[in-house]
Formats: sequence, C-alpha cells, structure tokens
Amino acid sequence: MSLCLKTVTGRLRIEENVTPRDYQVYFHIPIPYHHQGPICIEVEGPHLVDYRFLSTGGPNRIVAACLHPAWETHIEWKATVLMRQNRYSDLPADIPVPDADQLPDSVKKWLLPTDCVQADADIVRLKADSLRAVTDDLMQLADAICDAGYRIPWRFSRQPVSFDAVYALKWGSSCVGRTHACAALFRANGIPARVLLNLPSGSRAFDMHWNLEYYVPDYGWVRMEPTSGTNPWPAENDVVTMACNPQDEFPVFQSDGAEVCYHTSDPSLGYNPLWAQAHNVYDGPTISTTVDSADRAFAFTDSVFVCFSRIQGLPLLPTQEAAFQTAHAFHESAYEKIKDGDLPGYLSDIDQAWHHYRQIQIEPISTVFFDDFEEQPRGWMRGGTQDEWEWGSPTWGPSQAYSGNACWGTDLDHDYENRADCWLASPAIDLTHLCSAYLSFWVWNSVEEDLGVLVYDPLWLDISTNGTDYEPLCSRMAGVNDDPEIPQTGGWSNVVLDLTRFVGGGAHIRFRFQSDENRVFPGSYIDDVHVYGRYQSQHPYAPPDGIVLSQNHPNPFNTSTRITYTLPEEAHVILDVFNALGQNAVHLIHQRQPAGIHSVVWHPDNLGSGVYIYRIKANAVVKTKKCVLLR
Repeated sequence: MSLCLKTVTGRLRIEENVTPRDYQVYFHIPIPYHHQGPICIEVEGPHLVDYRFLSTGGPNRIVAACLHPAWETHIEWKATVLMRQNRYSDLPADIPVPDADQLPDSVKKWLLPTDCVQADADIVRLKADSLRAVTDDLMQLADAICDAGYRIPWRFSRQPVSFDAVYALKWGSSCVGRTHACAALFRANGIPARVLLNLPSGSRAFDMHWNLEYYVPDYGWVRMEPTSGTNPWPAENDVVTMACNPQDEFPVFQSDGAEVCYHTSDPSLGYNPLWAQAHNVYDGPTISTTVDSADRAFAFTDSVFVCFSRIQGLPLLPTQEAAFQTAHAFHESAYEKIKDGDLPGYLSDIDQAWHHYRQIQIEPISTVFFDDFEEQPRGWMRGGTQDEWEWGSPTWGPSQAYSGNACWGTDLDHDYENRADCWLASPAIDLTHLCSAYLSFWVWNSVEEDLGVLVYDPLWLDISTNGTDYEPLCSRMAGVNDDPEIPQTGGWSNVVLDLTRFVGGGAHIRFRFQSDENRVFPGSYIDDVHVYGRYQSQHPYAPPDGIVLSQNHPNPFNTSTRITYTLPEEAHVILDVFNALGQNAVHLIHQRQPAGIHSVVWHPDNLGSGVYIYRIKANAVVKTKKCVLLR
C-alpha cells in the first residue's frame, strides 16, 4: 500500500470592488473523499477578516471568507492532501450491465437527467443506444463511452457557448462538456455516473478540471478521464474539490453548464472572484506502508479535518482558544512530519491534534428558522414594482415544489412580466445568542441571462438587521441555458450562505427579483428556507469522557466498510459483528489498544445482504451500532 502527498494552492483575485462594506467570497477547496483526505487548509489575504467552512451536501465543503473592502485584493489558500494510491487492480474484467433492481438506492439519484447532464435528450439516447448495441458488458461499455468522450472535438462552434452534454455532442467542448457527455451516456444506459471537479496533479496555473466516476455493482465507484481517453483513471492523479450531487448540476451562479460555487455576497462585484489559472498542484513524497497503517492514517486525517473545519472561524472563549492553539500546533507538526515521509511521527502528532481539538466543546447545530411553505405563510411580506411573487402550487416552471405541494414563485402559472423590481421578505429571525449562522434554501431558476455573466433578469438576496436598511448576501443568480437547440432541464438547486457576521440580533432575509423590458421566462421559485447555526458555548472545555463508536462509512456498503472508534484511555477491545438474529458473524478486534482513534476495515466475505450490528466492548463499556450490507 502506498500513500502520497499533494500540495494544492490557489490565488483568487477580486477586482474593481466598489462595495463600501465587508463582504464574503465563496470558493472551492479539496474535500474528504474516497482516496483523499485534507490534512490542513490555510487561507490568507491582505484584507481577510476571517473564514469558515460551509457544508454543501455530502462530503462537499466550500470556504466562506470575509474581506474588508478594497478596490483590488486577493485570497491565497494552501491545502495539503493525503492520497491513497488506487490503480483499480482488483476491478473485474467483465461484468453485465446492471438492471435497476441491482443498484442500491443510495446511488440511483445519479441516474437523473439534469441541466448539465441531459440523459433523456434525443441525441444522448441515440448515442447511448448505439454504444449499448455493441456490448452488454459494463466494462466494455465504459471503455466505449470513454472513447466517445475523448473523440469530442475541443472547440466551441456555436454561440452562446455552453458546457452541457448536448452542446458537447453537437458542437464540441472542453473537459467540462466531455465529462457531462460521458455521464449522460452512462445514465442513459442505466449506470449511475457522478461528475467530479478536481485539480490535476502536475498541472500548473489551472482553472478547474472535470472528470467523472461510474458505479460498478459489488465493487463501487470507478474514476474515468475522458479528456485523455483513460479508463480507469488512477484516483491519486487528481485532487477532488467537489463531488456533484444532482442538485449541483442545475448551477445558478454560473449557468453555462459548469457546476461551480465561486461567487461573492455582493452583486456589484459581478464575475468575482477570478479563478482562471488560479490553482497549482505539487507532488510530495510517496510513502510505502501497510494497509492497517494507511487505514489508521486516513481515520486520523478525516477526524481531525472534521474537528478543525467545524471550529475554524468561530469566536472562542480563552480556554477554547488555548486548546485550539495547542491542537493547531500538533496539527502543523504532523504536517511537517508527513511532508518528510515520517508516517509514525505523523500518526503520533495527528492523534494529539485530534485529542486537543476534541476537548473544545461547541454547541451542536440548531435550527433557528425553517419554512417549507406548506401552510399559509406567516410573517412573510412582499412588494415592489410589478410584484410577481405568489405562494401556492406551481403549474408553470417547475413541475412541483421542492418539497410538499407549495412554494413561492414569480408567477406560479405563467412567465414573469417585464420591468419588475419586487421583493419577498421573511419574518424576523432571531440570531441573538448565536456564535455562527447559516442560510440554506432551494431555488428553481429560469431567467434571461447571457452565459451566467450578464444576468438581465436576476434573483439575489439581501439582509437587514434593523428592518429598514438592507445589504446584499449573494451574487445574481441566473438560470438554465436558453439556447433553443439545447433541451432545457430545469431543476431545484441548493444554495448555502454564511450569516455569521450578522449574529447578535434580529434579521430579515429578502429575496429580490428584477426583470428588464426584453424576453421573459418561467422565473424564480423558492422553497425550504432554513436558518441554522451554533449557539454560544455553555461548556467551553471538557475532555472526552467515554468510548466513541462512530457510524461505519460507507453505509450502506457492498464490498467493504470502515468502522472507527475512539478510546479515552488504554483498554482491552473486543469488536464483533452480529447478524439480525444475534448470531456472531465475525470477530474483528480482540486485543489491548492505546487511547486514541482506531479503525478497522471489514470485508464481509460470504455474507448476504441485510442489517448487521457491530459491538465494541472495552473496560466494561459496551456500545453498538447498525449497518446495512447490500449485495
């Protein structure tokens, strides 16, 4: 087993800033994902105030950085990522194309057609059927799809340019369209395919790169690189920054078929931050080790990154700050040791970092405000010129609300009108005793725009802490591609924003919509508005007081899963797995172990699908959890 280290850097520019107040910049960073684990991430800049990590679904995280105003400035970030080499040496040579009932429910959402991956478009169906006519073998079909993506010419012969699958198959594209085309061909053949944003190793001055992975039953996800025509593609060649969920494939901040979350909190900043040729990836040392040591290194790395990303950017009490600084010192020492190829030293220091991070007791995430609009809205106000906002069940635009039956929209049964300048404002939301706050909502958007850069009929948000004066919260949101030659596949997209700089009092959130005198479209729809955050800590510092048995990952699983547990002190550990009848299925651990994080990978050979219970006994303490095996 080999581990390798990657250093990733980014330098994002902000130009022609005329905003008079502090503002936020949102951008991608490496995420914990399959064969990679971020060890540490640092963000710096001449006008940086602070920064936080926002979860955007699954393993995905983005950074929300707060900056003081300046005409021109930049943000620099650096990430060190631990990679596990995977050349797919155990990938089956042949396997039948699966039927739908052979797929676990957890992967079926990556069969859906989206704005970027139009798996139900005629041109996609014809191409998919022609490839399937040649073979019923999944691995041969994957090679054929990879070759089809590779043969897409690198050109953009039609205006306006788009990066979706249909545009790529008709007129050519870059790595983005090639990836979407391959994903569409997989999905059209009933094979889940997930789009990945990443930064390639060895590249210099890169924007962002797109490739994908497809699902092989009884094996898992397999990486593919259509730009080079390589299948399978070694996972350690790229550092993943986003593993797209279907909702990410309806992009609102860049609507030309590219799933990215680069935007700011102020519409006046336009197309900022500038991320063209902003990233570099550098190869570090390769370390040969055992499978157990590699598993332990990843368990430590993931746990420490979760702790760090949860705490970073929060206001801390003195005792919490002291523990954070101690933890961060061990964190940095661990990085220095792994950089030198010293894996035992890394494991020792990262264990200490985790121990001190975990002693910082912060309050759990709590819901502050939530409205799914299923009942007559209370406290919501609307107004403005040519007011378009309506509440109810949509019969135009989206086929249904995101959840339930009702939502808000700009005219529920027709295109919006010209010359609108209207707003929809929430009731007062109490942020008084919070130390952090976030806003999540779902949006369906189809408006007049030009490549997501010039949005003629925009939707955006602003916020007021006094009920009168508002300031912006996000860039203008655009909609799906409106080229008549490209089928429009509208869908609901999730937007997450940082509200932390507004904690300490009440606030009103306001959705703003404007339209010009030209073309009109179905418009903007809003559902499931959720404000959540952490309250100020009441228990700032406490050491761990017992054994922690974590949920296995992945779960459900089919070939293997990792079980992680934490010992507050040295103990004799017995870790067993039982079937639903209470019969012992396997003994995993029976030995004395030191305090700290431990993990074991369970390969359930010769066991059938079902619910299993794993149980840990240590120093007279017993804890259990359930897991699901899907064959």
